[in-house]
Amino acid sequence: MCVRHRSHGAVNAAWVYRPWHRLVCPRHQQAGPDPRLDRTVRTWAVPELAAVHHSHQRLLRHPGGVSAWMAARAITTGWYDHQQHLTGRWHHCLNQLVMASPHLNHAGGASPARLARDLVAYPETVALARTLAALPPTTNRTTNDTLALIAHQLSLARLAPAVNDPLRAFLTHTRL
Repeated sequence: MCVRHRSHGAVNAAWVYRPWHRLVCPRHQQAGPDPRLDRTVRTWAVPELAAVHHSHQRLLRHPGGVSAWMAARAITTGWYDHQQHLTGRWHHCLNQLVMASPHLNHAGGASPARLARDLVAYPETVALARTLAALPPTTNRTTNDTLALIAHQLSLARLAPAVNDPLRAFLTHTRL
């Protein structure tokens, strides 16, 4: 439940640092990706955010869900910051959010791309986290098989990360 709902409409926006599983309020079609904004970000222009929110709730009930979420968020944040793999999709999502919430362009000099980063990458972060949480133990899989599975889950034709890519490092050195 979001702060707006708990206030019974007394406030239009209330900023708190939300836990990651509460980034989006599907009921009010809004989000609070960065507390530096003075207004909420309307998410109606990107309807998949509401569905992803529910998927994220289910992920957190998985035994490895929190670990998978933390890893996936680090990976997609790196991809976003270095404009890798999903850049076109993310630019489109950012444009949709800015059209629905034009104040993102006038947020005290902060870049809309930075302010909305977590929100823009949210669908792919949840999809990646769900895939990582469902992976069999490392002894039963190869990196190439896993990359193919992740590419499929992210609706990419293929995924060939560089040696220093955070996903490749995770798959090579980490177990959930």
